[in-house]
Amino acid sequence: MTLLGVSTSALADPDALDRLRHFEPDVVEFYNYPSGALPAITDFCRRTGVRPALHTPVPYDGPQPLRRFAPTGPEPGDAEEALRLVTETVRCAARIDAVHVVVHFPSPYPPFRPEGFAAARDGFLDSLAGLARTYGVPVLIENLSPNPLLRTPEQYRAALDGRPELGFCLDLGHAHLLGPPYGPVRFARHLGRSIRSMHVYNTTAERYPVHGHEPALPDQRPGDGYLDLPAVLPELLARASPAVLVLEHGPRWDEETAARTGAWLRELLGDHDARARVGRGTASAHDQDLDRRGRQPWQ
Repeated sequence: MTLLGVSTSALADPDALDRLRHFEPDVVEFYNYPSGALPAITDFCRRTGVRPALHTPVPYDGPQPLRRFAPTGPEPGDAEEALRLVTETVRCAARIDAVHVVVHFPSPYPPFRPEGFAAARDGFLDSLAGLARTYGVPVLIENLSPNPLLRTPEQYRAALDGRPELGFCLDLGHAHLLGPPYGPVRFARHLGRSIRSMHVYNTTAERYPVHGHEPALPDQRPGDGYLDLPAVLPELLARASPAVLVLEHGPRWDEETAARTGAWLRELLGDHDARARVGRGTASAHDQDLDRRGRQPWQ
């Protein structure tokens, strides 16, 4: 069963946590909160029965919200600071029993120099895998689109190979903005069950620079450039079986929009769960053989 979550990116006032209850979430993904906010976060989760998830960095005690996170450079000290922030986030997640920790990867800032990138990539991912082993917290890298050295499904698949401790957070908007031949379905086909969470919102290439992450709604049409969520979500869920879908739109919404989006996505999730229950007893011979031999995460 896939849970429905919402990110605190949906809040104009980060302290107004109760406003997220309009989405009726199972999970709330917290991002960019200072250590002083942790008592309020844990109290909110206790009162509502919501499970916490964390998006690096939490806690973050800088004078302003974090604006730069660069795990593969290019500036000296970038990777060290990013790893410090992730380490603090994973430790916090272990303390509050968070569902997962999400980490943006790789750096989205130019210049994108091929020289030394593989070593920076592997060194940071090996450190993340070590944190996941040490603290027993699922650590998920999230796809970004600006860095040509690591942005396609094939590149992310290769980066995760040999690191079973790490999972993947599929950001549907980032994948959609890559354009053909890429897109969320191609990510699911290559990364499969490594995908343990998805960030859900909608956008178009034309609207994104101005409007950013928009709430996903049933009347957004692919003919206008939006991702066709009702068409692609069944295959994404079937191939990936993520633990949670996290609504990750901005703060421009009202209570009616929240109720509409939440109900619509719960309906889509319910349809998938119903099909999965019907199909459990009728797995193909190929699938049964894979299960006997030990299915690989991306199959």
